[in-house]
Amino acid sequence: MNILHATIHRLVKDQYAHGEGTVTLQVRPTLLPVNALLRTVADQTLKLFAKRGNNTGTFGEDEDAFRFPVRLREYRAGELGFYELTEIVLGLVESKMESVVGATGGHAFFLHYEQGGSEYLLVAMLKLRDGAGISDDLDLEEALVIDTDKLHEAARVSLSRWEEGEDSYLTFVKARGTEEVSAYFRKALACVNYTTAQQNTERMIAAAREYVTSLGLGEEQSAERWKDTKQRLFGCFDAGRQGVVLETIAAAVDPDDPLSFSEFVTEGPHAMDLMVSHQFVPHVQTFRRLRRLNAKMGTVSVSFDVADAAEGRVKYDAQSDALLVFNPTAEIREELASYGHDPAQ
Repeated sequence: MNILHATIHRLVKDQYAHGEGTVTLQVRPTLLPVNALLRTVADQTLKLFAKRGNNTGTFGEDEDAFRFPVRLREYRAGELGFYELTEIVLGLVESKMESVVGATGGHAFFLHYEQGGSEYLLVAMLKLRDGAGISDDLDLEEALVIDTDKLHEAARVSLSRWEEGEDSYLTFVKARGTEEVSAYFRKALACVNYTTAQQNTERMIAAAREYVTSLGLGEEQSAERWKDTKQRLFGCFDAGRQGVVLETIAAAVDPDDPLSFSEFVTEGPHAMDLMVSHQFVPHVQTFRRLRRLNAKMGTVSVSFDVADAAEGRVKYDAQSDALLVFNPTAEIREELASYGHDPAQ
């Protein structure tokens, strides 16, 4: 990770207060120096965000209502400096936070960094907790440390994807249990358009396929593993038509080691390309393609994925009441030809 710019500001608010003037700002006057400590904090925050950043989508399109993407565009055009951008975003967050009972603020951490040839902007509300440290004299002393168990408000923009017009360039936290209290942050950063059910389902299936491929199994083992995985994944989506979460999907993809799949989609080498939401409603027409059809006609057994029918490799011909298989392999053609049934004729 190459850190380009970073700074941190603070918003303070009483949990039970609301209305104009209830938020106090403490603004850092300069950018943070790029040093080992900043890299450590950035790395820890990004790892936490990878686990908690459970929704993907795009910005709200109403520029009058959602000013963050407008200002971000100005920053990218060189019309605003990074520090100026952070002050503007701080004001946007403050205005939304003022009206929310239960919001307590935190330290707004702004990070513009480069990784894997792409640029990203992360805005996260960090919480502090009481901790302990060791002084130079080897005495224990009280210290405030970042609470890595709490990250209820955070959003990351893939600047490269956004500027290239790709979808799902925005990843943000929508924490279960604190959703209403933290909604102000998502509104301030225009996180209003979520990835569609179809896109989420397609991407999770693609992630599962990549995961199986990454296991390094032999060709036959990999094919068998993927066949079993598809069946379990179909059952998971079918049982969770009202909504699924990453933990449940991971248990279906790899029952013996679900944590490995969770880490693959959140921290793996292709995590940023996959952009997988951690909770979504499965798209029925999409996940039905995972199902296999198995039937017997006399001594003939037929087995194929629904996807084969959807993509035209297998068709039913009503006129001849026949099941047609297109583009058979050379081995199948040769075997049938030896019995006098040449598919080419």
